[in-house]
Amino acid sequence: MRQPPKSPTQIEPVDPFEMLTQLGFGPDTLLMNDPKLFVDGRFLAMLLAELDDELGEEKGPVALFQIGLLHGFRDAVRMSREHDDAASTRTAEAADTTSLVMQWTSGATSDDAGRIFLSGYWPERHEATSRCSRLGAAAEPSCWMSAGYTTGWLCGTLDRSIIVREVECAATGAEACRFEARESADWLQRKEADIESLLSRVPIDAFRKMATSPPIERTSDPADAAAVIEGNFDRSQPVVHIWGPVMVLPFTTLDEALGTVDMLGRDPGIREIRAVVVDLREHPLDEGFGAAALEQILETIESWNAQSLITGVSAESESAIASLESSHLVLRKDLPEAIATAFQISDAQRHLL
Repeated sequence: MRQPPKSPTQIEPVDPFEMLTQLGFGPDTLLMNDPKLFVDGRFLAMLLAELDDELGEEKGPVALFQIGLLHGFRDAVRMSREHDDAASTRTAEAADTTSLVMQWTSGATSDDAGRIFLSGYWPERHEATSRCSRLGAAAEPSCWMSAGYTTGWLCGTLDRSIIVREVECAATGAEACRFEARESADWLQRKEADIESLLSRVPIDAFRKMATSPPIERTSDPADAAAVIEGNFDRSQPVVHIWGPVMVLPFTTLDEALGTVDMLGRDPGIREIRAVVVDLREHPLDEGFGAAALEQILETIESWNAQSLITGVSAESESAIASLESSHLVLRKDLPEAIATAFQISDAQRHLL
């Protein structure tokens, strides 16, 4: 597979999603939440041609890998949640139900250190066919987006850091698009220059965190907020809701909550938020790491110049809440009451400005 450039400082942004955002593929854009790339060959061919023209053969592969990576992570998260909801069992063979069809040529094996190895191929040769239709044959394996997708899917489903590399590509005239998947530590031990270069440019953990962060729903319709205050609010779905100056942040797990706050902090519009309701959803919170993580979230919200409110405190979490150092923390018993108070606070702040 063609090696990305060897100077990560030339293209690695401070924001891990900066390059994708500049290309119109920011994490919250429609294109990054739609499987069109994996089912519409003409659209993908056009994208491949545009990225090749705009970024060249050095940065283009990195961007394609990142696009596929986030899609793969999100499909893995979606499948895991469906699995939990249905309380059913699935195996790696369920991969052929995702946006990108993957076939394994053998079952997963592991070495003496317990590191996983997998091999397989993409039977539809979707990316290779699209590339050849617009750019002609390739000199080297070039299915970077497919490799990124499979990396994200395996990382998400197996909860390991697994990197996929294409070893044979139909775009070069090979019979199939074959790949191998190894854990990052295994690749680094093998001193594979192309993988080392890729890992230096693609922050896998940042993409994992983004994929597990709840989606964001924004609206300025007062009727939506009124319905919430009346109690018509579905808490079963972990979605960040924003109504003008008020945000509801679901605290499903510590990692998800921290990742969501980190992502929101990069949103230029975050300064418009005046009150944030942290919905603990009755999840137990310990006095150690749980309380410390919640306090970190509250401090971040304060840095936005917004007021924090907490609701959904379980009996098991009361001591952890009491241990928080915040002297101006607002507690409300139920979610509608917390949201109503949040609107009152934001309205008062608006009049003070």
